[in-house]
Amino acid sequence: MVQTNGILDCLAGLVGELKLDAIRPQIAACRQQFQAGDGIQVAVFGRFKAGKSSFLNHLSGQEVLPVSVVPLTAVITRLRFGPVARAEVRFQNGMARPIPLADIALYVAERENPDNRKQVASVEVDLPALKGLAQMVFVDTPGLGSALVHNTETALQWLPNVGAALVAVSADAPLSERDVALIEQLRLHTPRIVLLLTKADLLTDAQRTEVREFVRRESRRKWQVEFPLFFYSIRPGLEILRGQLMEKLLLPLAQHHAEAGSEILRHKLVSLTDKTVDYLRVGLAAAEQEESARQALAECLRAERRESELLREELSVLARQWSAASLETSLSRLQPVQEALQARAAADLAQRLPKWQGPLPALLAAWRGWLQAFLERELGETSRAQCPMFCEPLHRAERHLARMLQAFQDRLNAHVQAALGVTLTRREVNLQVPEPAAPPVDVGYAFDEAFSLAGRLLPSLVLRRAVGRALKRKTRWEVEKNLSRLAAAWQQRVSTGISNLIKQAEGYAAAELAGLDQMLGQTHSSEPRLRQLLAAVISMREELQARS
Repeated sequence: MVQTNGILDCLAGLVGELKLDAIRPQIAACRQQFQAGDGIQVAVFGRFKAGKSSFLNHLSGQEVLPVSVVPLTAVITRLRFGPVARAEVRFQNGMARPIPLADIALYVAERENPDNRKQVASVEVDLPALKGLAQMVFVDTPGLGSALVHNTETALQWLPNVGAALVAVSADAPLSERDVALIEQLRLHTPRIVLLLTKADLLTDAQRTEVREFVRRESRRKWQVEFPLFFYSIRPGLEILRGQLMEKLLLPLAQHHAEAGSEILRHKLVSLTDKTVDYLRVGLAAAEQEESARQALAECLRAERRESELLREELSVLARQWSAASLETSLSRLQPVQEALQARAAADLAQRLPKWQGPLPALLAAWRGWLQAFLERELGETSRAQCPMFCEPLHRAERHLARMLQAFQDRLNAHVQAALGVTLTRREVNLQVPEPAAPPVDVGYAFDEAFSLAGRLLPSLVLRRAVGRALKRKTRWEVEKNLSRLAAAWQQRVSTGISNLIKQAEGYAAAELAGLDQMLGQTHSSEPRLRQLLAAVISMREELQARS
């Protein structure tokens, strides 16, 4: 029987021989899984604020990972058993540096390391508390739904390295479109997917039962399987949920880590062989055909490439239109929210204004402090509550691009079928949209300096009523202005997300064309070798499937 590492070596050699660069990332991921030996990397995926870091802190019994209301940087963090609690930062240049556990946030928190300017590749953490799970490495991935594009890109680039995947899903909003798209991609890389429904304390027992049935029903409908599902909460009084996860999933997985690791590697290799078989069939058909057939397909690919160039220009125009429309739509739909905020601000100010005593400068300082706190609190809540509305243009763009790419793939498959008689495996197009989280509330305001000057010259009682009326008008205007600033901040992030989607779509199309171009260059002299390679890869796939 051919050993797994032998299959991997054969596939790696084949990829090098035929220069199939499109599948090199999968080769590297399989190699990493093999070199990991019996250990299992359990990656925790999910949207921003799904509770990934909180879950890992709670599981390990120690607050080692920063938990924030803003996204973290594009840094993979690994937690594993070690006899001594320690942390090490590994940089992209290959250097490494030990750091205190308390300093982890300096390298993974966006505020301390914006845009990952410190060039951190990963942070490795050893914890004695994980001794019972010594064969497992827990990986905290950047949030896929953060406003930071580099977060989403890092998480997606790391997907091929997945061993077992815990998909953190907020229990109060299970299986959103984003969760479904993530699971679709994970299924290509691991057979072990577990749904972790975090924030279970937000639901009653009856509601948990309802959510469980909903998720099971949707899983059967979409994938014809039921993924293992566990509720989880870090709240005191719900420790039983942690016990259930340990008893029914983590401890058995650790006990049978060798078998689980082999299963994961086989799954990755089967996916790799499927893609390789497609390419080899195209190459073999091209080698068997007359030059005229190859030229006909080559011309079709050139035409598709020209269309892609035109499409790029069209998408740039659409991106500007989508982005501009998002701000206009948001401002229109925020009008009722604005009126409600202005009413709350007026009521709050009316209660506080009589309590602000002293000279006019002191009154104005008190108003500024109150307004700052009010706007930060209220606009922060508004931003979170209105997230679906702000992100609608982003999701429309995602669906539009996915349809375009599916049509592109169908055209390529039709060209290959017509020219070479080869039917390619139809693959789902899964674009990952970096859905923005609530941007930081940036309050900006100014006040007429004439009031401050007058306050130094005239008694406060003379101006107090006039100042009170002015403050009410000013407060109303500041609410409107800062709500518009918030909408503009969302618009910028949505625009960035749309641009990222377009880059993904362009990269997908370019990779498809490059792969077909490479195999189309095969000639009659290559036929015996291609036939030999195809038979070998099919045999490898059958053997891998027989072991399942």
